[in-house]
Amino acid sequence: MRFFYFVLIALVILSCISASAQIRTEETRKTVDPAKGDTVVTESVITARSEDITPRTSILLINPLKFFLFYNLSYMHCVSSGVVMGAGLQLPTIAGIDGFGINAEVRFHPSGKAPRGFYIAPNIGYNRLRAGSIESEPFSFGILLGWQWFPGDDFAMGLGIGVDHYSGSTTEGNKDLGRFNGSVPALRFDIGYGW
Repeated sequence: MRFFYFVLIALVILSCISASAQIRTEETRKTVDPAKGDTVVTESVITARSEDITPRTSILLINPLKFFLFYNLSYMHCVSSGVVMGAGLQLPTIAGIDGFGINAEVRFHPSGKAPRGFYIAPNIGYNRLRAGSIESEPFSFGILLGWQWFPGDDFAMGLGIGVDHYSGSTTEGNKDLGRFNGSVPALRFDIGYGW
């Protein structure tokens, strides 16, 4: 299953590299000078780069990589040309653990082209988890560096890497609940819909 995710991420990266390539056009034009009857040949090479400027202010996302721990759904909304705010819900996927979680994130886009492009995103989260009679309420905070783009009309994709720190989790009585303690690397691969 991990191999599948790595292949999927590699394909996405390769498709995005080719999608952002420049367009090269070569033209040859022949004209005849009516006064002298001479033929004039003009050759030109035009290099152009296109940029998607479709205005999008909202994105609905899931992170399939996080499905190892939580089913998740997030909503992001642009509040300015450089800031996107969002919140999400999550449900645990580990067998024997019930509960829910919420998270919030602010994405700062230095380019001023939010919601697309590079971003820095501090985030916080709260989970209320239960395994049998043992309850745990881990709190998390972290930072993420990422990139958001729209390879299709409204199809949204994003990659990010960072770190999250979990605290307040019960480590006694259930080893799975103890997973939610300490610092862990955060890897994000978002897919979703933007409008």
